[in-house]
Amino acid sequence: MRSLVYSACLSLVLVSPAFAQAPVPTLSQGEEGTLTLRDALDEAFERNPELVALRRGFAVAAAQPAQARYLEPPMLETQIWEWPLTTLNPARTGMYMFMMEQRLPGRGKRASRAVVADREADLVRHQVGVRTNEVLEEVRQTFAELALARDVVRLFDGQMPLLRDITDAATYRYAAGHAGQHDSLSSVLELSRLQANAVTWRARVQRAEAVLTRLMGRAPGTAVEGLVPQALTVIPFDPAGVALERHPDMAVANATVAREEAELARLSGERRPDFVVGGGYMLTPGSAGAWTARGGIMWPSAPWSRGGLDTAVDVQRRRVAAAVAAREAVAAAIRSGVRDAEVRLEAARERVGLLANTIVPHAEHAFDVSQAAYAANRGEFDDVISGQRALLVARIEYAESRAEFELALAQLERAMGDARDDRWPPQGGRP
Repeated sequence: MRSLVYSACLSLVLVSPAFAQAPVPTLSQGEEGTLTLRDALDEAFERNPELVALRRGFAVAAAQPAQARYLEPPMLETQIWEWPLTTLNPARTGMYMFMMEQRLPGRGKRASRAVVADREADLVRHQVGVRTNEVLEEVRQTFAELALARDVVRLFDGQMPLLRDITDAATYRYAAGHAGQHDSLSSVLELSRLQANAVTWRARVQRAEAVLTRLMGRAPGTAVEGLVPQALTVIPFDPAGVALERHPDMAVANATVAREEAELARLSGERRPDFVVGGGYMLTPGSAGAWTARGGIMWPSAPWSRGGLDTAVDVQRRRVAAAVAAREAVAAAIRSGVRDAEVRLEAARERVGLLANTIVPHAEHAFDVSQAAYAANRGEFDDVISGQRALLVARIEYAESRAEFELALAQLERAMGDARDDRWPPQGGRP
């Protein structure tokens, strides 16, 4: 009679809902106050301290072109002539001269200098875009890592009641004399191992939350909401072509070429002469005085000086050619990065499908068979422990494959460039 009671208790434990194990949770199921990847990217774009500082630095560069459009300040000068050595009284001098001088750059020179400054500001803007793309990729990666860590912790939390039920089942069988104490000790050891792994993954959750909080510009210690799975990004028909159009690295390369071409145009314009105009008034004590005028012109093509300007122009042409070659190298690297990201994304997608449709269902079936055999006294307890361990590993691998898929999407988005660089500041505008 006592054996029948223990057998009935054992059967109830083996078919209990906790022992049956719920399906693996989907990636990053949030509850109240959820955070989507798009919201995290927008928050990081607006509030990340490093990006805020870089954009303020761009504001400085954007204000400089206006400075190049103004003339140099005039020179005001006073001279006193025939001041006797025997007196300090300036009224006993022979003549005073008051003069003003203004330098006038040649035609188009101020405009070309403003163009160079404007191209430099555009270069700074696109350099900000490069760093923005890097920070946003860090957000995507951290988002996926945090989602994975939380999913694994949930798996561990769901596995612990199962192991406790297995331990109870082993204890019942040991008390009924149908099994040895080894079964109960094995389940306790497995539960301890599971708890230790859960501690490690909870630490990963905390580290990922700290990194994501910093990237989004939040105060340290701010709680991160439940994460919502990333929707599959629509991949363009020609991702490499899209990347060449919008990638910030390509924009920097184009801006560098434009800046070097503007500098070449400025140097070529230096062959036009500059002018100097001036005038003044001579005051002679005891007379009416007289006006003075002065004019001058620079001779850039003088035989003894034009070689320096020709050399500067030739050097600048070489810089333009180097910038064009560097742009081609950047384009090749972008194409390669897009292709690598596409291959990684396809591999991650296939692995998710394999785990979801084959490995996880087979592990669940094997575990169900082992626990049914053990309940019927036809199986070994080690088979139950091995089955639950294999099922947990399969579900963790499935969660990791989902995270790898998210990271592959992040790599592809970075390889294609982020469109946020186009919305700040407006194209051709200033902050």
